Amino acid sequence: MQQLVADTCGRFPEKDGRRLADIHFNKFLHLDTQHPLTAINQVAHAGDGSLRAILSTRFTSPQAKISRTVEHVSLVIGRDDPSVPETPLDAAAALSGVCTAVDPDRIYRELVPFGPAYRNICETLLLSTDGALARVRSPRPPDPRSDLCLGSPYVLDAAFHAACVWCQRFCGIVAFPVYMHRRTIIQPTRMNEVYTVRVVPVQTGNAPFVFDIFVYDDTGALRESASGVHMRDVSGGRVVPPQGFRQTTPADTLTAFHSRVSAMVVLERRAVADFAAAALSGNETQRLTPMAPDRAKGYLSARLALKRLSRRLSGDGDRRQSREIETVAVNDPSPRCPLADGTLPFCAVSHDRRFTIAVAADRPVGVDVEPLSEKPLNAIHLYMGGDEQAVVRRSSLGLAEAALRVWSTKEAAAKALGINLAESWATLRVIDVAAASSQLVTTGGKQLTAIHAPIDEHLFTLLNADGLP
Repeated sequence: MQQLVADTCGRFPEKDGRRLADIHFNKFLHLDTQHPLTAINQVAHAGDGSLRAILSTRFTSPQAKISRTVEHVSLVIGRDDPSVPETPLDAAAALSGVCTAVDPDRIYRELVPFGPAYRNICETLLLSTDGALARVRSPRPPDPRSDLCLGSPYVLDAAFHAACVWCQRFCGIVAFPVYMHRRTIIQPTRMNEVYTVRVVPVQTGNAPFVFDIFVYDDTGALRESASGVHMRDVSGGRVVPPQGFRQTTPADTLTAFHSRVSAMVVLERRAVADFAAAALSGNETQRLTPMAPDRAKGYLSARLALKRLSRRLSGDGDRRQSREIETVAVNDPSPRCPLADGTLPFCAVSHDRRFTIAVAADRPVGVDVEPLSEKPLNAIHLYMGGDEQAVVRRSSLGLAEAALRVWSTKEAAAKALGINLAESWATLRVIDVAAASSQLVTTGGKQLTAIHAPIDEHLFTLLNADGLP
């Protein structure tokens, strides 16, 4: 792409080489560093004023002595399409769902075994069914070129690697890019810098798998996008993912929650991009500024989860800017999830050191997430009465897991009932504890059911205030 655009725009300088479309990668171009290769750029005018550039070589069969032309890459330059596809910043800044982390060493040892110049995913790659999030570096080669009109070639290349690993994890296919509907350069990436890449699955039911790719700098500014990236196996099935790498079973163990909420979003703190604060409103940013780093990470992930929740409920037509979705009120500590039509559904949010979960429902709802640990045992006298302690001692779950369920149930109940945690400890009584659900009673005698689900040594708890079974 770099070579074609540089040559074509050198001959037709009036064309905007940073707007590319209908990009086909037809055949591999085999390069031999010992022998120069002659390639031809054939440029043709299209009726809409754009140019089609085709990179081809001539090949002569040693046996038949017949020459033929092989097309390797073709693309359209300067097609009049001023719109730039972009995913909302709050969606770009975090992956939803439970993530798989893949170390760069493993990526380039087993999954995308390219040479050292092309190993440019520089931090742990995170994957979920929502896509991929990667930090990629643009190295400074020994002889850096200054005429890179499309920016660094290494950044988008590393984004393709992330998409390839995603296909191996979730589709069981080693897929490479064969076509792009459109590539738009807003501001060229530069050598010797690090960027954040977000890969968004568009169609992954069957090949070709289709993705949108976005490249951001550390301020959250979109530097380039590639939409409609088609990927498929180009090895004829000879190259396959490492054994055991494909995820063959669904990662969602919160199935019991779905029937009790209108929508739900789960994020991981580690899958929040460095530029995520750029998605906050002025009021949200004002609250974030004085926070200590650890508290700020939890607060930020909660804001992103609520914004994603708002979009999920508002539907595909939601075109709001991230900063327009206000998840905090000036004089109210309760979370907010305003829909595009102005509706404010019941919602709740919780986070621990790894996970954040936000839920919305048509009735008061509370949610909690806690790491599985013995910590709740240390303060058992603060949040349990004697009868509750007896329930915990009788539980077949063991003291630690039973106590954690009591703690988490009261946390979720406080949010659902709109009371503070101290009130929840003092006025609510847990009367039964089990692995998947717990029962509690309010001072008014109303019985409520809390639903539990463990994920990777963390306990999630959901409670509807009306006690639906």
